Amino acid sequence: MVAKDYKDHLGRYTVSLPESTIEAMLKWCKEANEMETGGILLGRYSADLKRAEISRALGPPSDSLRGQNWFIRGIKGLNRLLRRLWTLRKDYYLGEWHYHPNASPIPSNVDMSQLETIARSDKYSCPEPILIIIGGDPQGRWKMSVTVFPRDGELTVLNERSV
Repeated sequence: MVAKDYKDHLGRYTVSLPESTIEAMLKWCKEANEMETGGILLGRYSADLKRAEISRALGPPSDSLRGQNWFIRGIKGLNRLLRRLWTLRKDYYLGEWHYHPNASPIPSNVDMSQLETIARSDKYSCPEPILIIIGGDPQGRWKMSVTVFPRDGELTVLNERSV
């Protein structure tokens, strides 16, 4: 499985993202057509906690709500699924992903506020959540942003780097 690494310019954060996970997200984007969609990111951290290795992205739970320029990820079935994946694979919740149809993959103010809330919430146990946004047309020209939202710092945009 080929993975792409995304790093910040100071070398503090690295997110490793398998191509199969990107393909899965693009599939959900294509199915959503002109509507936003999204889900959660699962994976592990390296021993030094500087590298997040995303193992998979999950699609939108059935109670998710969406429109052409908004998405509210549902929660139906997530707690049970997350417990099961932790038991079977030791996968953690690492953050969120969503789709901006025919638009930029840059996080909106709402996106930033939601991830800052997740970073500060004990409920999520995720002090540095990752946000992946796919923008554009998943059937043609699309772009992806990868951003880390540290609890005690400013958001950090990561860029693709050769492995």
